[in-house]
Amino acid sequence: MQAPIAIASGEQLLARSKRLFLLTLIFATPSALLAWQLAPLWSHIAALDGAAFLGAATAFGLGLIVLPLGALVCFVSALYWRVESNIRPGRQRPANIVDLASTCAAALASLLPAAWPASKAARALITGSITIRQPIEHHFSIASDPLVFWENVTYWLLASVALTALSAYFWRSRWRAYRQRGVENQGENATPPR
Repeated sequence: MQAPIAIASGEQLLARSKRLFLLTLIFATPSALLAWQLAPLWSHIAALDGAAFLGAATAFGLGLIVLPLGALVCFVSALYWRVESNIRPGRQRPANIVDLASTCAAALASLLPAAWPASKAARALITGSITIRQPIEHHFSIASDPLVFWENVTYWLLASVALTALSAYFWRSRWRAYRQRGVENQGENATPPR
């Protein structure tokens, strides 16, 4: 018989979030330094030959990919763990301004996937043309082929609405859990009648 999976308390998730914020700084600092010294570093690497060039260029490329990606993943994970810590039982402190800022940032991060299809539709509406790149690149304008143009704009708008709806569904469940935790805390703090 297996033991049940232990659910982390609010304080444990808050501590995990703080560690991930620290890890974000650890990844972001060398990433910023690498971006700041990009041209001089590459000119130094380009002057190398053979295996030295191969090793330095590989390390340089991995640094350009891994460091910013690691910082981004740690930052977004820290935001979501911070939000989740507010709705789990065992959180000792009430929500503060950092929790509110983390929740707002996490909500904006969850809307980013919907921004790309919305930008495609907006660009098409502004320019009056849209480009389809698969399997062969085709350009459609509202003047030459309005039916295909509006079909594609509608497709991108529907994709944006669907991704926004998924995000709204997620945040609705988080809001309900937060409200439920608040009701439970008020019940615990209420003094029993005599």
